[in-house]
Amino acid sequence: MLKMLALYLAYLDEANDKELFSNIYYSYRKQMVAVAIPILNNNADAEDVVEDVFLRIAQKYFDIIRSIKNETDLRNYLLKAAKNTAINRLKSQKFYGSI
Repeated sequence: MLKMLALYLAYLDEANDKELFSNIYYSYRKQMVAVAIPILNNNADAEDVVEDVFLRIAQKYFDIIRSIKNETDLRNYLLKAAKNTAINRLKSQKFYGSI
């Protein structure tokens, strides 16, 4: 978990951004995994999905995260991202067979 967080933080330049990202990661990661588990029926796949979400946020979407001021909106954004990514992973597994 710490190795992955270090990877994500490498994509961010500002110390404030790294601190915000770390806080978000520790605050919402478990909730995001909990959303993905019932969709994928597999803890490891759910963890992978959440790591994919955080990687994409660090690479491309951190401006969106930074712009969300309401904590409820941020939580909803992250949980929806986890849910949608899990659904896409499930569709991919069904189409291509087990990944």
